[in-house]
Amino acid sequence: METFIPNFKLSTIGDFVQQTIEGCLKNEPLYQRSLVDQYSGMLLTICHRYLKSSEDARDGLQESLMRIFQNLEKFDSRLASFETWITTITIRLCLTKLDKKKISIVSSDDLPYSHPSFEMEAELLDSYDAMYLTNMIAALPDGYKSVFNLAAIDGYSHKEIAKLLDISVITSRVRLNRAKKILMEKVLALKTTEAWVNTI
Repeated sequence: METFIPNFKLSTIGDFVQQTIEGCLKNEPLYQRSLVDQYSGMLLTICHRYLKSSEDARDGLQESLMRIFQNLEKFDSRLASFETWITTITIRLCLTKLDKKKISIVSSDDLPYSHPSFEMEAELLDSYDAMYLTNMIAALPDGYKSVFNLAAIDGYSHKEIAKLLDISVITSRVRLNRAKKILMEKVLALKTTEAWVNTI
């Protein structure tokens, strides 16, 4: 489905965002539809990364869009870009929706928070498409998955993650390294299988 864009003259992407926001604040349906069409795909991808099922992700998208529309008047382009603002809203909502009682707890004694063998090898991961990697990340235990998404993909610092998830900075580092180790093991196992298949 093609993205709908209202029929008005634009000189920059910033103009599109600003005029779309102004139209939404006036409750004009064409601009509301434009905002949904423009950003739903991006926000749904975020929801899929954090939440457990497609149904949860769709619910997360709907709730995120509602929260965005309800708070549009608070958006300040001097503080952040619009994409950063709506991404932050969506991530925070996903974290709220996660059942904290089901998050895997890991002790800081499980593994050191810095170990060279746990570093991700970018060239290895680059050989797999984004959807496959997204599915691998989605299969991580919730506690590891949240930290990996926040740190490795969304760029949050361990201090910010600790505050968002109500954990210590050390625990954040431990969970990130553990998530990297799990992903690396999955990728290496897959490459081993592929190498074996290629010999048949």
